[in-house]
Amino acid sequence: MTGTEPSSTEQLNIEAARNYLLEQARAQGVALEVFAQRQSSTSVQAFGGEVSEFKLSNRQGVGLRALVGGAWGYSFSENLSRPALDRALSSALENAELAAPERGAALVAWGEPPALDLHGEGLSGVTVEQKVQVALALESAAKGADPRVTSVAYGGYQDGDVQGLIANTEGLDRADAQLYAMQYLYPLVSEDGQTKMSGDWQFTREFTELDPTRTALSAVEKATRLLGAKPASSGTFPVVFSGECLGQLLMLFSPIFSGRMVEEGKSPLAGRLNETIGSPLVTLLDDATLPRGLSSRAFDAEGCPSAPLTLIDSGRLSAFMHNQDTAARAGTVSTGHASRHSYQGTVGVGPSNLLLMAGETPAAQVTAGLTGVRVTGVSGGHAGANPITGDFSLEAEGFWFEGGAEQHPLEVFTVAGNILELLAEIEAVGDELEWSQWSAGAPAVRVGALGIGGA
Repeated sequence: MTGTEPSSTEQLNIEAARNYLLEQARAQGVALEVFAQRQSSTSVQAFGGEVSEFKLSNRQGVGLRALVGGAWGYSFSENLSRPALDRALSSALENAELAAPERGAALVAWGEPPALDLHGEGLSGVTVEQKVQVALALESAAKGADPRVTSVAYGGYQDGDVQGLIANTEGLDRADAQLYAMQYLYPLVSEDGQTKMSGDWQFTREFTELDPTRTALSAVEKATRLLGAKPASSGTFPVVFSGECLGQLLMLFSPIFSGRMVEEGKSPLAGRLNETIGSPLVTLLDDATLPRGLSSRAFDAEGCPSAPLTLIDSGRLSAFMHNQDTAARAGTVSTGHASRHSYQGTVGVGPSNLLLMAGETPAAQVTAGLTGVRVTGVSGGHAGANPITGDFSLEAEGFWFEGGAEQHPLEVFTVAGNILELLAEIEAVGDELEWSQWSAGAPAVRVGALGIGGA
């Protein structure tokens, strides 16, 4: 080996790894897609005025998807030396030989995606000390906000910086970069022997926009409002969902809009395209192009350009989410909803930023005359929400109202129903959006009746 020849153990960067894999695939007459990521992240947690956890993470890798005889074969490698990449390519081809062909499977060189800056200068010049200070300031501000704060059960700072590449042997070549900074705080508060926890968070792509004091005060206010809770009565009552809570619920049931779930007969919406499935007040979008969306992207996991997709239009089911394969089998075109959790994963169908459009009812009027429950949060979705049927029975927190006036918080109760029935029975939609940490935004909505299970 001469001094100018590369070492067999030399680690390529993801750009060079992409180029090498495509060159090898074309030389072998192989149809190949390369999905590569390089990411760094920071996580800081504080407890008792000190840093309780500090993590720095850096990783990179490539995911390969080979198409052989209509069948997909997957492999990945975090070792970016040429011999390791050769082995990954061979593995992908071998796996494709073992897989069943999929009708409609194809690699596509998509058109240009929208211009979307999700990186900017958000973390430029930000020091580790500044990140640590955010976590410490959150806890300090929370403890100083109210004597009923006993501790901060869960809180801190995290950020991420991700560069991604998608390319294939059909000529597709995409690159993007994203970053975010986030703070979150969930304090424990106690009074008269009762302990409650709630919290708040802030997501941004510009570090300087983080406001630890504001987030801490909001988190404490949400937690202390739950003190003095009384048992909920069981029965069927009118219900108002906060926008943040409704966002959680919508994301739990986002699989019902998946073209893959539909073709497998696992969605209650199968066969109902263009039918009325919701109140005329309901218009639901999935929009990956929102500059401040938690799951925004210029293109999906196959490189297909992102665009807003209206799923429900004034109550009418108007579209399903598709990747290239599910769209081909459904006789339509990809909606840019190919999803892949990382280079280690496979390609599926998934949402980006779900958005229930705001209505015309002033937020304060959504609860006007309400004798029932205002639900502000749900949990237990992994066991209590069934996307195949649309049914849910979830633990919830919220408040009892009488005649439109808030009376008192409620002990943890259950709220049960069916997501399609809920959407059909919405009778008021607020004019202010709230975002959940689940990449979903919604206004407060009022529903005629839902089942409440209390003490």
